Formats: sequence, C-alpha cells, structure tokens
Amino acid sequence: MEYLIFTDESGKWNEGDYYIRVWIKISLKDYEILRKEIIFAKYETRVKELKWEKFSKNSEKFKNIFSINFEIFVTISIPKHFQDRLDCDSYNIIKTLKRIKDIQLTGGEMLKRIIKDKIINSANHTLFFNIFEKQHIKNSIETLVEENNYNSYKYIIDTPQCLDKEWLDIIRECGVSNVEIKKKSEECPGIELADVIAGCIYGYIFGNYKAECTYKNYIKNKMVNMKSQKHPNPNLIFYQDFTEEQKGRLNKFR
Repeated sequence: MEYLIFTDESGKWNEGDYYIRVWIKISLKDYEILRKEIIFAKYETRVKELKWEKFSKNSEKFKNIFSINFEIFVTISIPKHFQDRLDCDSYNIIKTLKRIKDIQLTGGEMLKRIIKDKIINSANHTLFFNIFEKQHIKNSIETLVEENNYNSYKYIIDTPQCLDKEWLDIIRECGVSNVEIKKKSEECPGIELADVIAGCIYGYIFGNYKAECTYKNYIKNKMVNMKSQKHPNPNLIFYQDFTEEQKGRLNKFR
C-alpha cells in the first residue's frame, strides 16, 4: 500500500442545496507529516476536533497543513436532482411501492401509513446510494486511483449517511476492497482535513468571504483534474441534470 484516500462530506443527500464529497489522496510518508502537523496545531489551539469552523477561526495556526503534499478531488450532487427524478417517476420500484394498498399491509390505519412511508423512504435511500453516491465513488476512483493498481490504495471514510455495510458494498463493487470506516473522526487527521475542505467548498458556494480566501490561498493549487474532459474538478454528478445557473455558480472554483 502506497497511498491513502480520505473522504468526508458536507450537506445531506436528501435535503438542502448541495451534497459535497471531498477526496484527499496522500502518500503514507506525507500522511505521517500531515498527522503530526495537525496534532501539534490542535494542541496549540486547544481544538479537540478539527473541523471547518475551527479552522476558519484559527487559520494562521493551521495553514502549514497545506504546505504538505496531497491532492484534492471534489464531487458534488444536488439533492433536488434526485427528488426531480422521483417526481418524474424515473424509478419503477418507487412507483410500485406507492401503489401498495392498505389491505396489503398489517395493523391499523396509522401503522399502515407509517409502514408504507418507511418502506418508500428506505427505497429512496437505497436508490440514492446505489446511483448517485456510487457515481461519487466511481468518479473518485477513476480520477485518483491508478488503473489496475487498486492494492496500492486504501480508502478511509468518516461514518457515511447510510449503513456502513451498504457503503462498503458499493465501493467494493467499484473495485476497491481496501476500505476502512472511522467512527471517531477526531482520531483521524485525514478525515479532519477532508471535513475542513468540504466545509470550505460549501461556504464558498454561498459567498462566504473566509471560505473564498481559504480556497484561493490554500486549496485551489491542490485541486487535480481541473481541466479534465472526463471528470473535471469539482466534478458535478450527473452533469446533464444541472441548470446553466447551477453550472455557472460552481465554475468559480476553476
């Protein structure tokens, strides 16, 4: 194993304006330097867990993190795009579940309604992670992982917004078997850094001045694939679903 790829998210898959994933690729040697730098800066600032909010208030103390060699890839989807597909009945399974009649369910009226809603919500959740989230993962692999050399990489992820086993199944289906889920992000400097960058990206989209300065001063020169035709960075998941206004807002990163 030669490289680690850390990932964390900002936003929720099913609500809000954006669902953002940040992927950080770093060599084992450079990660050891990064780990020590973050631990030292946290000690100096008395920060228990490094997140975007903490970084933005102590950027001078933490800025040396970005002098270390690593690469950043960002994938972005919009929760409304998934909802639009549901509203257009793009997924047959949801149409089928919605047609379930009360007589086919167990219990009183309230229980039947609760059961039906839970079944549909669970199906929505599963569809998102097997279609949208899978595309986030797949594009990161195609960008950051050398083809046919998967054994040289290990993915490390903060606890995802779905069942751990489901997320592991998805990434393994994409070809990566060396994966670890971290339950305590404060104990994993790579995840903490991914959180800082994800929060910065989210804030910059909405015009946060501190986020803009952080992005331009520290993050932009570490973004890979900025001019790629296949997976440009930031990478818009299901690009065809984005409006021109949405594309324009996200072009600021380039």
